[in-house]
Amino acid sequence: MPSWILLTAVLLLESQSALADIAECTHTFPDGNKFDLSPLRRPRGVRDWYADDRNGNMYYFNVCGDANQVPEACVSMQKAVRSPVFQVSNDNNCFWLGKLKGMDWELIDDSEPAAGIELYYFDGERCQSGRSRDVRIQFFCDPDAGVGKPLDFFVLEEDCHFSITWPSKYGCPVSSGSFTSSWFTVFLILFTVYTVAGCAYNVKYRGTQIGIESMPNLNFWKEVLSGLYNMLILVKNKVGQMIGRKSSEYQRFGGH
Repeated sequence: MPSWILLTAVLLLESQSALADIAECTHTFPDGNKFDLSPLRRPRGVRDWYADDRNGNMYYFNVCGDANQVPEACVSMQKAVRSPVFQVSNDNNCFWLGKLKGMDWELIDDSEPAAGIELYYFDGERCQSGRSRDVRIQFFCDPDAGVGKPLDFFVLEEDCHFSITWPSKYGCPVSSGSFTSSWFTVFLILFTVYTVAGCAYNVKYRGTQIGIESMPNLNFWKEVLSGLYNMLILVKNKVGQMIGRKSSEYQRFGGH
């Protein structure tokens, strides 16, 4: 086989391997909260993140990518598999805790997205019970922590489930809410353009005086404002009736 064909094949295999060991590192939830962990991903050739637990077990891992180096303990045990997280136990055993293809995103607190984000890796090496190991990295939102680092002694293990704690500014949503403010801003811009252009047209081509009379579709907007005014009056009256009813009930029970 010609050498250039062999070289091309090797390069293709290496490029495919490079693409296979990273994953999308941004995630947007249905409510509009977006998280970006890509600055925490260790590029090739850079040392992996690491932490230890209270039992002296070590953890080596990457964010949204496979670990850059398989621990020597895993190599010696013929466990040189690609995995985002490895555990090297205090007796020098080695286990891989998940697969990149099993990565998932969850909020730390569904009711408070600003608390932070959880990155899960599933489908790890099986425990003696037959259950696959899995691990989550909890990125707690801390704007003052900068990049931060995984906390030693806060790696927990419970029945094949592992949890790594990491306060970081990247645990905070980069955008939040359901885009209400953005849509409102767009509406204001469009309405301003519509009003200015319509007024200019009416003044120039219809001879109306500069002022409220030059407003485009003036009668329509008068009806809209009138309808809104009547709606506000109705709501005000309803609220007044509710307050009066609650007040009378309070006085009745208080007097009793």
